[in-house]
Amino acid sequence: MNISDITALVKDKLALLEEELKKNLDSDVEMVNEVAYYVFESGGKRLRPIFMFLSSGLGGYTGNRDVILSGVVEYIHTATLLHDDVIDGAKFRRGRPSANQAFGNDITVLCGDFLYSRAFVNLVKDGDPKVQMILANAAKTMSEGEVFQLVKTANFNLSFEEYNKIIFSKTAVLFSACCEIGAMLAGFDGERVKMMAEFGKIVGLSFQMSDDILDYLGDPAKTGKKPGTDLKEGKMTLPMLLLRDLANESELMKMKDIIASDPDENDITYIIDLMERYDVKSKAESFVDSYTKSARDLLSSFPDNEYRRALEFLSEYVILRDR
Repeated sequence: MNISDITALVKDKLALLEEELKKNLDSDVEMVNEVAYYVFESGGKRLRPIFMFLSSGLGGYTGNRDVILSGVVEYIHTATLLHDDVIDGAKFRRGRPSANQAFGNDITVLCGDFLYSRAFVNLVKDGDPKVQMILANAAKTMSEGEVFQLVKTANFNLSFEEYNKIIFSKTAVLFSACCEIGAMLAGFDGERVKMMAEFGKIVGLSFQMSDDILDYLGDPAKTGKKPGTDLKEGKMTLPMLLLRDLANESELMKMKDIIASDPDENDITYIIDLMERYDVKSKAESFVDSYTKSARDLLSSFPDNEYRRALEFLSEYVILRDR
């Protein structure tokens, strides 16, 4: 199985999702629609909707609420990306100028607010209080996570527990919500719904850790980003946490100075060279692999069908991907 097999399995749902996303970009203010179309036309992996489709399909769900609710998720996710790019001063997103570069910070922030609003209008229309609570709590957690990450910027002593809290809040909580909602739509009992929520959480954590590895040690031609972006933004992520445990005293002192400063290209090269010397990539990938194994174990009690096999593959894909 490969990623093409996964998208083929849910291609009809994905096509309906694209229609759903564009159908609801209906602001009377043309600039709002222009920015939103600009963002959605750049594409994206649509991983979160795919997890919802697979989780609902796992139990044989054939309705269309997963299309509507995955659209809500994509609006929330895209709103956070717009806000993130403003906060980070990003120049590119998915291989072309980010919205804040193309339209300016003020409009980008406000269009992110519009997408949040559009998401919750559709959520209210769906009318399920349990689903509303899951996604409202996810949005709240994501906002708190962004603030917590800002508070912890350039903190060389960031603990792994704090890092885990940041990546759960920023990334994993929405993966968890998608799998939980998909399982609810499929009609699984409460215990299995909780198991799918936990599965989504673990996969989401693994996905973000893998992203953090690629930031330092990925191929820029494939990731579309210059290495060391997280370092320039003062973010202590998994590769830096592992390197901190491996480096000698003089290296630690220099690392601490770099994270507290405005790193230049020489600083980034120094850190990446250290990571390569200490084989941080393989250690980080082994760490992530332990997470993905526990995610796959959670699926063992679910029906053995193509949707389960797709979920098992995706739990591994997060560490095999190169972009």
